Amino acid sequence: MNLVKPVRRFWWWCQSFLKKQQKLIFSAGLAGILLFVLLNNVLPLLPQFKSKKSLGIVGQYTLNTLPRQLTPTLGRGLFRLTDSGEVSADLAQGYQLADNGSRYLVYLSPEVFWNDGTPIISRDLAFDLPEVTVSYPDERTIEFRLTQPYSPFLTLLTRPVFKDKTIGAGEYSIKTISWQGPYLKRLRLTGKNQELDYRFYLSNPAAWLGFRLGEVDRLENLIINPLNESWQNKVEVTGNLNRQAYLVVLFNLTDGNLANKSLRQALAYAIKNKSGDTAGRALSPISPDSWAFNPNVKPYNYNPQQAKTLLEKFEAESSAGGLPAQAGRLALTLGTSASFLELAEAVAASWQETLNLQVSVKTVNSIEPGWQAILVAQEIPPDPDQHALWHSTQPTNLTHYSDLKVDKLLEDGRQISDQARRREIYQDFQRFLVEDSPAIFLSHPVTYTITRK
Repeated sequence: MNLVKPVRRFWWWCQSFLKKQQKLIFSAGLAGILLFVLLNNVLPLLPQFKSKKSLGIVGQYTLNTLPRQLTPTLGRGLFRLTDSGEVSADLAQGYQLADNGSRYLVYLSPEVFWNDGTPIISRDLAFDLPEVTVSYPDERTIEFRLTQPYSPFLTLLTRPVFKDKTIGAGEYSIKTISWQGPYLKRLRLTGKNQELDYRFYLSNPAAWLGFRLGEVDRLENLIINPLNESWQNKVEVTGNLNRQAYLVVLFNLTDGNLANKSLRQALAYAIKNKSGDTAGRALSPISPDSWAFNPNVKPYNYNPQQAKTLLEKFEAESSAGGLPAQAGRLALTLGTSASFLELAEAVAASWQETLNLQVSVKTVNSIEPGWQAILVAQEIPPDPDQHALWHSTQPTNLTHYSDLKVDKLLEDGRQISDQARRREIYQDFQRFLVEDSPAIFLSHPVTYTITRK
C-alpha cells in the first residue's frame, strides 16, 4: 500500500505536466522534425563554403601534358604511372593486347564512379588520340585500334578522364578553363571542400611577378629560386630534386666544328661540377628512376688531361680532313635563357680555363639560325621512348643527330611490347647516344615551391 501511493502521485504529476505543457512539447517535437528534414534534405542543396587556393605553375602545358605531380590532382585515368614509369591499373582493371600490338582491349574496373556519384561506363569516355580508332563493345570495354604497333600507348591512357569535359573521376572537377593560344592560361578545379585556381606563367620572372602582385599565394615547379632577403620572413620555400627533368647543353651538329665527335667529348670532359652532388647528376636522357635507365654509360667526369687530348685529336682530324686551320683560339657561342645564365657562365668558364677556348655566353629566347650550343632544361617523357628527341627524321631533334644504330633502336623500342626486350634496347640507346655526345647531360634540377605565409 505504501508503494502504490507514490506511483499514483508520480503518474498524476506527469498527466498534469503534459496537460499544461502540451503546446510547448508539440512545438519542440515539430521543430526537431523540421530540423532533421532541413539537415538531411535542404542544406546539401545550398552553396557550401569551400576553402580556396591560388597556385602558379611555370611552363606551357595542355591538359594532356601537365606535370606528373599535378596529374593526380586533376583526376584519375584508365591507368597510372608508378615512380619507375611503369604502367599499372587505375580505373581500368586490365587490358588485352591483340593483332601484334596494334589493338588494345581495355576493361573497366567494376564499381568505379564519377565524382558526381554516377557509375563510369565505357561510352562516357572520349579520347582524342591521333591515328587511333576508339569503339565501345560494351559498357565495361573500350577498344583502341592503332594504325601500327606503339608500345608506349598505355602511357597515353594515364591522362585524367572526364565526363562531358568537366566531371572527373578523382576529388576534383573542372570549373573553368581559359587558354592562351594552344596552352593553358588558367585552370579552376572544384572539389567537395576546396577549390584550386591554377595560373600558368611562361617564365620564372613572370610567375614571381604574379606572386608579388597577389595573383597567386603559391608557386610550384620553379627551377630557380627568385627570392631576395626581404622576402625570407614572408614565405616558406621548399626545394625538391626533380629527376623527371634535366639540364643539358645541346650541340648543333650541322656546325662545321661541332660535327666532330672528338671536340664534343673534349667539351664534355672539360666541364667542372656538372652537378652539386651525385644524386643530382644527369647521365643520360632517361630518368635514373626509370625501369629502363642505364647507370653504366660514360659519365664524362671532369678530366682536364683527357679533354686536352681530345681537343688535339679534333685539331688533327680537322687538318687531315682538309678543313681550314683555326686562326687563334677556337670560338664558341653558348646560348641560354635568363634563368640559366649563371650556370651557362660557369660552363663557359670551364671551357675557357681547361681548353683555352674563346667562349661567349648569349641570352636567347629561342633557338636562332646558326646556333652552336645552347643550355636548356628538358622534361623527361614518362616512357623511355625518345624517338621524337633523337631520331634523325624528327624536326624536334634539335641537335640534328643522326646515327643508323640509334635510329633502329628507337624504331624497335616503340614497336616491341616485351618490357625486358625494351629495357635492353633503351640501355643500348643510352650507351650509344652518350658515347656520341650530341649533348652534355649536366644535372637534374631542384624545383622550388614558394608559399605565402
